[in-house]
Amino acid sequence: MALDLHRKNEFKKSKKSYDEIIKEIVTDDFPLNPLQLVGELSFDNPLTLEETDKLPRSDVQEFYRDTSIFITGGTGFMGKMLIEKLSRSCPHLKHIYLLIRNKKGKDVNERIDAIFDDRLFMRLKHERPKFYHKISAIAGDASLPGLGISPRDRQTLAENVNIVFHAAATIRFDEHIRTAININVLGTREIINLAKEMTKLKACMYVSTAYANCVHSKIEEKFYEAPYNYNGVISLVTSANNDKKLEDITPSLTAGWPNTYTFTKALAEDLAKHEAVGLPLGIFRPSVVISTYNEPVRGWIDNVYGPIGMIVGVGAGVLHTHHCDVTKVVDLVPVDLVVNALICSAYKVSKTTPTIESNPPIFNYVSSKQNPISLENFFAVIKKYGLPNWPTINAVWYYSFMPTNNPYLYSLLFLLFHTIPGYFLDFLCQITGRKPMLTNIYKKMKKANAALSFFANNQWEFIDNNTSTLWKEMSELDKKIFFFDIKEMSWDYYARACAIGLRLYLVKDDIHTIKNARIKWEKLRKAHLILKTIMAIVFIRICWLIVTMCFN
Repeated sequence: MALDLHRKNEFKKSKKSYDEIIKEIVTDDFPLNPLQLVGELSFDNPLTLEETDKLPRSDVQEFYRDTSIFITGGTGFMGKMLIEKLSRSCPHLKHIYLLIRNKKGKDVNERIDAIFDDRLFMRLKHERPKFYHKISAIAGDASLPGLGISPRDRQTLAENVNIVFHAAATIRFDEHIRTAININVLGTREIINLAKEMTKLKACMYVSTAYANCVHSKIEEKFYEAPYNYNGVISLVTSANNDKKLEDITPSLTAGWPNTYTFTKALAEDLAKHEAVGLPLGIFRPSVVISTYNEPVRGWIDNVYGPIGMIVGVGAGVLHTHHCDVTKVVDLVPVDLVVNALICSAYKVSKTTPTIESNPPIFNYVSSKQNPISLENFFAVIKKYGLPNWPTINAVWYYSFMPTNNPYLYSLLFLLFHTIPGYFLDFLCQITGRKPMLTNIYKKMKKANAALSFFANNQWEFIDNNTSTLWKEMSELDKKIFFFDIKEMSWDYYARACAIGLRLYLVKDDIHTIKNARIKWEKLRKAHLILKTIMAIVFIRICWLIVTMCFN
């Protein structure tokens, strides 16, 4: 069913049939079927609950049987993946409640419908066609007092929910301190207060970040001293009436922390430590979350944050330089493995009896400890399998990327490769009646580069003993269903589907354009070589003139 829907969507975009398209793009030079590579042709047959009962059930699956789950951040990157995995691999769960706010004129029911339009859910729709009946929206907002939930909905959650996954957060590095406090800190307090009312609670998982304590070079699975007393910061921010003054004092307030995101995440962890006493609480800290490794499809992602955004920019011929140290190990974790570890950590937390004296268990989910890869090698392996196999039809230039960790050289390269070409091409667009775009794009890129510079030029030592122990304690069946062993993950396998996944799921550039995109890519390659030759000749000529003038 899912594949049929996909083919119908393709027919709307192309006059050619699916078989004609595949015949064009699967050749001797490019022998891979892109849909087969990402896994859209290998969905399992649909099964009823009665049929799944006849299959072997794992310990984790049995833990989730007949449970009601409350998820915040369900419209986000990790949240969607969590909904998909729970619904598909734990079909006997009772219900999933999603905290969703009204946005842009859409009510919560319209927004929940929009979530399931994503191709991420194609496999779920095929294998568990009745999953939708177990999911409902709770109107609310993580930044509001009481989460903005009605008394009736609050009672429903308090009486029914067994497991909470609190993943809602603002992840913008340059977010205003008031907004960051309201969502990341006060929102966490509201979740804890709600969890205390839940009479059947088995586990409450707070999704933090491995970089909440990034002021330390070594980050263990423990609590660290907060930058300030969280109550004091909350009081300062909530009592201030002038947003401009708050913005002015933010650099001194967050001194040591690179942005308001990591600063407020550190405060939220400290709040959880002190206010969640007695709750079955666990803290889960993933590092940089990237596209899927294996399920439900390979290479799925819905955002351009971090290294993935750089890959998209480079592949489209828009990004040509970046301020980063490519020799540093970058800590990347695929989102499907992250979610599997999160699901299993809730199972672990439920078996840990909370006491007044004990701290909540913390799980660092990272890759640099057991399966490190440098940014340079990550880019190289993605390029190896991505180009010229799966170029995008939207590419504006050929692959050309010169990263540097020297801030002065970066400024020069940005001027030569981005600023000057951006203004020139936008000028051509204006005189030809087209909309200029590149200048604004490059301004946003420079701003994003500044925000990421701290992480792109530093390296941390993460300790993940609790996560490693959790993996070792799992049954073989659970290890198969909820795979998250980062040590056994293959970066080569990940890279094979990364580029085509970005093309299909993020750029929304479907397979019917692949043939023309390859033709365009070859033309861009030749144009790039011609431009390099001309520039080399000009450079040699200038050098010759300078030498001649010096001798004369």
